[in-house]
Amino acid sequence: MEDVPPGREHEAAVLTGALDEACAGRGTAVLVAGEAGIGKSTVLAALLDTAERRGVPALLGRASDDLGAPAFWPWLRLLGSPAARDRGLDPGVLDPAATGPGVSDAQARFRAVADTVDALAAAADGGLVVAVEDVHAADEASLALLRHLAGEVVATRGPPVLLVATTREPAPAGLEAALPVVLRPGRLGRAAVRELLRRRDDDEPAEDDVDTLLRVSAGHPLHLRELLVAPEVHAEAVAPLVRRRVTGLSPAARDLVATAAVAGDDVARDLLGDHGPDALAAALGAGLLVEDAQDAGRVRWSHALVRAACRDGLPAARRLAEHRRLADALPSTQAGEVAGHRLAAADSPAARAAAADACRSAADAATARRAPDDAAAWYRRALDVTDDPVARAEVRLALARTLVRADRTTDALAEAATVLDVAEHAGRADLAAAAAVVVRGVGQTLVAGRIEGLVQRAATLLAGEDSARRARVLAQEAMIAAVRGHPDEAGDSSARALAMADRHEHEPEGVDAVLHALHARYEVCGGPGGIEDRLAVGRRTIALGAATQRPEALIWGHVWRIEDAFELGALEVVDAGIEALGAVADQLGGTLARWHELRARAARAHLAGRYADAFALAGRFREVGRRGQDPTAEPLYEGFTSLLHRDLGSLATWHPDEEAFARMRHAPVFWATAGVAFLDRGDRDVARTLYDELRPHLWEVPPTGRWRPIACCGSELAVAFDDTEVARALLAQLRPHTALRGDSSTGSVGPVARFATRVARHLARSPEEHDEAVRLAEQAVTSDRRLGAAPGLAQSDLELGRALAARGAAGDRERARQVLDEARTVARRLGLRPTLEGASALLADLTGLGAGAASLTARERETVALVATGLPNREVAERLVISERTVETHVRNALAKLGLHNRTQLASWAAGTRDGVRT
Repeated sequence: MEDVPPGREHEAAVLTGALDEACAGRGTAVLVAGEAGIGKSTVLAALLDTAERRGVPALLGRASDDLGAPAFWPWLRLLGSPAARDRGLDPGVLDPAATGPGVSDAQARFRAVADTVDALAAAADGGLVVAVEDVHAADEASLALLRHLAGEVVATRGPPVLLVATTREPAPAGLEAALPVVLRPGRLGRAAVRELLRRRDDDEPAEDDVDTLLRVSAGHPLHLRELLVAPEVHAEAVAPLVRRRVTGLSPAARDLVATAAVAGDDVARDLLGDHGPDALAAALGAGLLVEDAQDAGRVRWSHALVRAACRDGLPAARRLAEHRRLADALPSTQAGEVAGHRLAAADSPAARAAAADACRSAADAATARRAPDDAAAWYRRALDVTDDPVARAEVRLALARTLVRADRTTDALAEAATVLDVAEHAGRADLAAAAAVVVRGVGQTLVAGRIEGLVQRAATLLAGEDSARRARVLAQEAMIAAVRGHPDEAGDSSARALAMADRHEHEPEGVDAVLHALHARYEVCGGPGGIEDRLAVGRRTIALGAATQRPEALIWGHVWRIEDAFELGALEVVDAGIEALGAVADQLGGTLARWHELRARAARAHLAGRYADAFALAGRFREVGRRGQDPTAEPLYEGFTSLLHRDLGSLATWHPDEEAFARMRHAPVFWATAGVAFLDRGDRDVARTLYDELRPHLWEVPPTGRWRPIACCGSELAVAFDDTEVARALLAQLRPHTALRGDSSTGSVGPVARFATRVARHLARSPEEHDEAVRLAEQAVTSDRRLGAAPGLAQSDLELGRALAARGAAGDRERARQVLDEARTVARRLGLRPTLEGASALLADLTGLGAGAASLTARERETVALVATGLPNREVAERLVISERTVETHVRNALAKLGLHNRTQLASWAAGTRDGVRT
């Protein structure tokens, strides 16, 4: 690097090497970190000078912690610089609002970030330096863009960009990991101080002067800089030295410096007042301010500590006066800067009220820019200067809605609860109703938990009212009742909500009320008998969403369409629905639409047997769900991947997130789905515990959207634990709905008929009961074959083979061998180890060519029978009057002969064997 700053030879070498790499087409990223005034900007400036001499374009932006700085401020300045425009760049690429109305703020911002990174990459032909200073002061949106660009540059060593960021310590979270090269300039030593003196005086310095300067400055670069321009060396910090310089200026120049110190890190010239060009020239000449090379209409401070010294040295009254003058002088389009100055001048009730109004205006402006985090911050600042409790509640309500737009649902609910406190005290039914419906449709944990409390409190204030807002609260009540397993109450509430909403559809809140009521109606009709009602609700919701341009209506309508089509086995509708939902996600954005789309795509891949795709898509929907703060996202991911592992026989590698499972621990659907997963993994005790919790809910499974997983998985557990009474009750519930499938966006589990087959076969004693099991298995095979559901077909073939072998009628054994051959072929191709082993074992029994019950000795059969009941080896040994070691030997021999791997599989094998024939 040319003109290396004294004492910065190492940093210069690293940055020069990184510049060479970028020019050669290999991008890299460097973080320069250190305390204030340590010389980070000096190192960066030398790099930019070198890039300019080499003809490499360089783009520079600076973050600011001034309250008025909008989201993406350093990047907007960078993209608006002359050098950026020369490369075809424009700040408009980073405008989230350009994505159009109805787009989720979080998704709009993500798309703007991605578009900006793509634009910078496209402009990097031949090498490009992208530098962002003071990122410790950057907003989260700017940091997200920085991390995204670093990921593109570092992961691929291209595009040919040298990305450099400077920050004070500690660096923002995750930044050091994102920018792998980290430089930390230290204090300057004797040789560097000598060189600085030599450059200043153009002569070799006296060693005593070097000693004095080094001792007084302690090698701090900014302190050294101030001492080198001072008339004499004083053992003072930087601030007094800066103020000495200001004191030497003319009155007009001092006045201009005071205004600039209050105005911000960089200042528009026309805000500096009528001090005359000489005053500005004096401030520039003193090195306090510097001209902004990117914008001739602005000046900036030479260093943040210099500004701080000038600002902190002002009397309080002068600072307040300057803040008021600047707030009055700024145009309303700069709402954030106006609000920042109003807040700084909020020293009276009137000034606090003006500051609160300005903060709300700044929040509105941030909302219009698709910057919900900025908007939320302004609402919180408005709370700081709002004294009236009801007015504060109104601000909190706006804050809660903004947090929902930012996909921060948990935070939104906390604010809504506070609004309810005030609404109850003030008797404000409107506030209560609005708070109760701030968040809806996020997940059963939220709906049945925190939202329930809000709804109950709001309903008390709204009792007897007939209005759109009451209809929305009724809809929330219906959804909660459905989740709680109270179908009659849910049905009544949803019907009243929809009727009331229809009466008020043409009022300002009417459409929202209708959509909310339709959502509740769908949830209430979630059972297998309500599919026609659900289809009608979905059609109306999609139509209403299209007519009113309501994105949430389009999202939910398509989600419901997909779920119902999965249940009906209408794959062409599933595929069309997924594409439609994907188009909505692309157009409207938001984590909710994308999360549901990815879940549906993952389930579709599962159904077709594309396991690699299914795992990859599951990982993607997991991350999207985390960003949306949906507490069900992690459990749904764990549940979905457990289905994949179960098919593949790899549950030993499945290690579910305990915290995620704990959030669902109270739900029957969790007991059912997790129970079968733990059973297949060999954790029989855990499965039994879950089944014991589930059992009371199985006698009559509530007709909600969770009927299928509860009834189907519950039937597997009832069979595994030989619970004949519950198994009979479940078979009666499954029989009317065997034409449906258990598939959904939570995973492809196959036709309801397959689950009914297992129960019927387990219970069969008479020829008629065996006939029913075969008939049900044939129905399951037909369903899977029609859909091209390869994994399901292999599993249904295996069930049919078992049912035929158990019936044992003329021709059954031959037919069983045929379907088992097909099951083995498909299972081998897809890697479905449990299905392959089950089909192979039964086929071997039927043909007499492999291990079966007949291959076991009498003592081994006795041992297996007792082990299958769950007895430990010690009790088995006592009953058979043999040693525990002998029991272990018999179990080991039986596993080897039967091709099984653990005691759970042995118990399952024993439960499916009668009279020496696998059933």
